[in-house]
Amino acid sequence: MTTPHELPYMGALDAVQRIETALSERDAALAASDDALAAADAEAERLLSVARAAGTRAGEERREALLAAAHADAEKIRADGDVEARQLTQRVVAERDRLADEFTALLVEEP
Repeated sequence: MTTPHELPYMGALDAVQRIETALSERDAALAASDDALAAADAEAERLLSVARAAGTRAGEERREALLAAAHADAEKIRADGDVEARQLTQRVVAERDRLADEFTALLVEEP
């Protein structure tokens, strides 16, 4: 019902204005959420990029550490092999000398 000084369509105009305000607020909220989502996507991409770079660095550092350990192991194996070869050579030389002495004694021995 209308009051005597109010036009009959004033309530409808008021309702339309409230609907327009609600739609405008909804559009603003949608725009704000779109902006927040875009910012979150950008931050996620940045964090992924940082994580990838950190992972690459960690992988390179681990590879370098493994290679250094492998080189150290190889050097120790080589050094141990050299020591063993020298010891074997000394034993062979000593045995050769002993056999040569025995053979010489046999040759020089008088019947």
